[in-house]
Amino acid sequence: MEPTVLLARYGVDPARLDRAPDPPARPQTLARVQETPPRDCVVCGAMAATSRAVAFPLAGARWVDMCWEHHMAVLHRPSRGPGTLEGIAADLRAAALEAGLPGAANLAFYPSIEAAIAACRDEDA
Repeated sequence: MEPTVLLARYGVDPARLDRAPDPPARPQTLARVQETPPRDCVVCGAMAATSRAVAFPLAGARWVDMCWEHHMAVLHRPSRGPGTLEGIAADLRAAALEAGLPGAANLAFYPSIEAAIAACRDEDA
């Protein structure tokens, strides 16, 4: 999720956040995180562990200090890849075919090593 979405969800007004340089240099971000006493997470008030500059449409660039939990919520974006073993196998098979790997059309994927061993035994029989 984007930081702007997280802050909107929790009703955080960007205008009350400190102005940030646009764009901030890495040393400025590190200095902000290392300040004593530590800053508070703008979402929950816990001790902030990270900081980033976020551009808000009406408020401009603002510092967004976050605890680990809220930082992780905005750090990881949802995967756009397939969500099933069959979908992943199909993507890998297509990539192998595109790369011209011999036998790519016959690639098989198994949910466990035991299933793969059993399938090999069945093929040998």
